[in-house]
Amino acid sequence: MYPDVVIIGGGIVGCACAYYLARAGARVRLLERGPLGSGASRAGMSHIVTWEEPEPHLALASASNALYRKLGEELDAELEYRQTGSIAIVETVASLPGMAAMVSRLQTWGLACRLLSREELLAMEPELAPDVAGGAYFPEDAQVNPLYTTRALARRAAELGASIETFTEVTGIERDDAGRVSAVLTRRDRIPAGCVVNASGAWAGQVAAMAGLEIPIQPRKGTLVVTAPVAETFMRCKVILAAGYMDAVRSGSGGGVAVAANVQQVGNGNLLLGSSRQFVGFDTSVDSMVAGLMVDRCLRFFPGLAGLTAIRIWAGLRPYTPDLLPVIGPARDAPGFFMAAGHEGIGITEAPITGLLVSQMVAGREPALPVAPFSPDRFEQGVSHGAI
Repeated sequence: MYPDVVIIGGGIVGCACAYYLARAGARVRLLERGPLGSGASRAGMSHIVTWEEPEPHLALASASNALYRKLGEELDAELEYRQTGSIAIVETVASLPGMAAMVSRLQTWGLACRLLSREELLAMEPELAPDVAGGAYFPEDAQVNPLYTTRALARRAAELGASIETFTEVTGIERDDAGRVSAVLTRRDRIPAGCVVNASGAWAGQVAAMAGLEIPIQPRKGTLVVTAPVAETFMRCKVILAAGYMDAVRSGSGGGVAVAANVQQVGNGNLLLGSSRQFVGFDTSVDSMVAGLMVDRCLRFFPGLAGLTAIRIWAGLRPYTPDLLPVIGPARDAPGFFMAAGHEGIGITEAPITGLLVSQMVAGREPALPVAPFSPDRFEQGVSHGAI
């Protein structure tokens, strides 16, 4: 039988954990210090990306996308899931061999994808700048509404018996004489807990510290611009990004800003323009200079954006880890404490599989995928599992 489980964090990952745990029969209590989905789940884009590297990421993303295909029916909710595919643009001829090598690796790992010549790319997307060198197409990529999904997961978890508590801030975690997690403290009460799941996103490092653990998750700021709705014909493939996007993701923890072009069209016709990455602590204020750099980069590939109106700009925080792999699973040095955080910019992509894996590990069952690369203990041991 499952122990009682307290989940800290009510974003898409925490709510996925609550759903899969409750579905498996656990008695779940989820605590969120603000409204549901008020962190990265509110601030992010809509892309479910299946071509993350290294291979452990790819396995998570592909398995999660498979779960998404049936999740709307399971939850009896409209998640705005649609398999749109995505395109990565290669800007210069000199960069084509690198993209070809990546596509070859992904194909070897079983992902459907193919290279696009300049002519093929422009035939697919006539609004692109005509001087691009080529690209790659990933037909299995999809889109989803993150907030709809977060709320639907929480609602179904509650129907299955979970307690979903918003505006409940966690202030501490107790451990018993044997070192096992025993209770979660909030500003209102003490909650006995057989297990604790840390799904607190960019704040997960701080929550881990409450249990006496050092997990190197830190906030990484990103800015997003939303335009007024445009015609469906503006973009045929609804997710298009420059190949340099992955270079921005891999950029280290220096003080600068990394900017890449990422254009997505959501169901109501609005365009989401991204993306940027900065290490500025927990500051979520909008920096107009960063927004301008980001929009300029998008204009480089979509000149037609110049005639559109930006209606909203906001910033959010991604949970970053040094090896760009999420932290999923039990902590050896704090029995009963499980991590479900550190997904950087693809928490939306990997939320369902993270929730399923956590539910299996809490129950002591064999997880559906190998989880060693995501272990919280890898940092303490100085072990790297395919860092990129």
